[in-house]
Amino acid sequence: MHCIFCNGDGPFSSEEHIVPQSLGNDLVILAPGWICDSCNNICSAFESRALSSSILGIERCRLGVITKKRKPAKSSLYGMDWFSEPTEDANVVSVQADWPTIPVMWNESGGGKIVVPLHDKTNADLAKLLLKIGIELLAVRDTGECREIRNQAKMAIVGTDDSQWPYFVLLNKECVSNLSSVFYSTPNVREYIRSIGFDLYLHAIDDHEVLFFEYGEFFAAISLSAPSLGWEKIFEDWKVPYVGCPIEYAHVHG
Repeated sequence: MHCIFCNGDGPFSSEEHIVPQSLGNDLVILAPGWICDSCNNICSAFESRALSSSILGIERCRLGVITKKRKPAKSSLYGMDWFSEPTEDANVVSVQADWPTIPVMWNESGGGKIVVPLHDKTNADLAKLLLKIGIELLAVRDTGECREIRNQAKMAIVGTDDSQWPYFVLLNKECVSNLSSVFYSTPNVREYIRSIGFDLYLHAIDDHEVLFFEYGEFFAAISLSAPSLGWEKIFEDWKVPYVGCPIEYAHVHG
């Protein structure tokens, strides 16, 4: 009954969704007693910003997420309001915007693509969200050990260390064959969480424990051990193009 982030002794009144409930997760949950109320509130704040104003907001609409209030998910970012349409076919969303101001790449058939930047003000919140997911997974796996190590990542999550923590967006999913889902031993659970739209992988690269987080078309990796670089070169061995975030780490390969 000590918080895995701050080692405090509570109070503990809330369960913790390892992957946010706002992304549709209703299964991968920690019971009260793992995350204290204070740290839970800190995490809720950056989760809310990341999910309402980042690429994950678009993905949750595209995947047809229904909110806790039993309403279709919505998101506002880049001057556009996105709305989930869960009663429509897969991948159908509604979007409202002042379209003359939005950079749409139209084609000759009347369709178009909207370009969404990877580097924006949500990068810091996304990094914290990825770290939170990874540290909570490790806490379940390692229990007592995880409470004593990875302190820098924990401090980054709760805001007592303001170091930038890079993560890498992978531009395709061909490296999944090199990874093992944390749900590999429970096929029924994995089938269900993949139907929601996500999967989680932990992979050791050199001295780094790396979380790979897949949600819809968003696929990213972050070191849970330290904000240092070098481990990401494995993507080149795997021949997977990637982009570093935030923009200070934006070298592109592949």
